[in-house]
Amino acid sequence: MSYALKNRLSRRCLLSHAAVVSSLALTAQLLNSPSAAQAQTPGADSATPAALPATFEELLQTGLDRGLPGVALRVERGNEVVFDGAAGFASREQQTSVAPSDRFGVGSVTKTFTAVLVLQLVDDGVLTLDDTVTKWLDDPVVGRIPYVDRITLRQLLTHTSGTYDMFDSGSPFFQDAYLGEGADWKRVWTPLEVLAYADGAKQEPYFAPGEGIHYSNTGYILLGLILEQATGQTYAERLHARILGPLDLADTFFASTEPVPGGKVDAYQLIDGELLNVSAIDLSSPGTAGGMVSTTRDLARFAEALFGGELLQPATLEKMVTFIPSGRPNLDAGMGVFRQQTPSGVIVGNSGDGIGSTARMYQPADTDLTLVLLSNTSDGETVDSLFDDTVRIALAMAK
Repeated sequence: MSYALKNRLSRRCLLSHAAVVSSLALTAQLLNSPSAAQAQTPGADSATPAALPATFEELLQTGLDRGLPGVALRVERGNEVVFDGAAGFASREQQTSVAPSDRFGVGSVTKTFTAVLVLQLVDDGVLTLDDTVTKWLDDPVVGRIPYVDRITLRQLLTHTSGTYDMFDSGSPFFQDAYLGEGADWKRVWTPLEVLAYADGAKQEPYFAPGEGIHYSNTGYILLGLILEQATGQTYAERLHARILGPLDLADTFFASTEPVPGGKVDAYQLIDGELLNVSAIDLSSPGTAGGMVSTTRDLARFAEALFGGELLQPATLEKMVTFIPSGRPNLDAGMGVFRQQTPSGVIVGNSGDGIGSTARMYQPADTDLTLVLLSNTSDGETVDSLFDDTVRIALAMAK
């Protein structure tokens, strides 16, 4: 369902950062000895295929049984909160239970916020979708990205720019930021430092602008810089002024550059069958492509406001949700949002898979349902399965 990071952190590298993990031995103990909230159903036969969860409570338990450290789910139907729950650990080491109000990393759901901020400037007449990158950015680092004089905002928003993705599987960024022996997880990255990995002298673009489609985090970092140049505000300032403040999203923050009062849940990465704590990794590197934290409540409110027409003019919203084939089965791309065909029907929204986090924020088509699922691990396959069940249960209840 999502464009997960294609590169997995190596166990060797993570163990070299053992100082930032409170206790690997304790983590292993917790993995082998689930808490009462994670206990298997009495009398369950492991050789018998598990029945599909029938309730949202069962769904959360299924997530824990499949190894998620913590998971939170919110289901809304119109103005009614159908379900608001959480299970598992916010911190395995401290054995702190996760709460529905806890903040999680949301990965690429950040792109939906970035897209809205860009499109609001289109509504304001400050930007046009046909503006090129070089109309707004003249930094030499940006200038070394191929075709920046031709790449438009529309192409950045729809992943049709061809710009090399610094999070691609073969990108040296992973070694420098996470994997290499000299990698510093606490390093604060600037957007220009990240954009340097798309330098045409080092990495070729996937194609000329408009001649294909390829997911690119780099494109959304460019959009963040354009926002700042066009407004004279930082991304965080613009985010709070135009989305978070008006919608009262008090638990959503751009963690790439601003503090998160009260903190967030710990982040865990599945490595060779073990969950290791990777909370020390600074969220500056994904920036305006994936550096936000939020709650299920805030994301549900954001989705309802966006698709309900509160944030964009009708014609602009229509452009945002005009979808094109993504090149992946059952998935079409819009501007910061996607349309996905699930076993239970079509959903529209976005997914976020980061290092130590997963997020799903969608509305089933032609319903008044809003579904948000968050977990503090990067096990996108398990979260996708849970979200498919979330859609199935929610649609059944809505009949």
